[in-house]
Amino acid sequence: NGSPHGYAVRVSLSDFSSSGVEYLNLADTNPNLKGFFGGFATDAHAYYVPHNNGGRSGYVVRVSLSDFSSSGVEYLNLADTNSNLKGFRG
Repeated sequence: NGSPHGYAVRVSLSDFSSSGVEYLNLADTNPNLKGFFGGFATDAHAYYVPHNNGGRSGYVVRVSLSDFSSSGVEYLNLADTNSNLKGFRG
């Protein structure tokens, strides 16, 4: 529908089918956790780059890959450090 959302998805490398898809809604943890534009992963975490959650956002999120659930979600509002740290891409 074009509105920012907070869904994070991962697909099992050993089961590349609909049954290997897992997802969680980051906005269930905090309603500001939506509208990401890009991300990256390490061996331990997936990171989501803040962009626009209805306005320019500074909420960066990381999700534990060993606990891909709401309890594995951590976030930090970069704009709390500097009000210009929001609205990233990439």
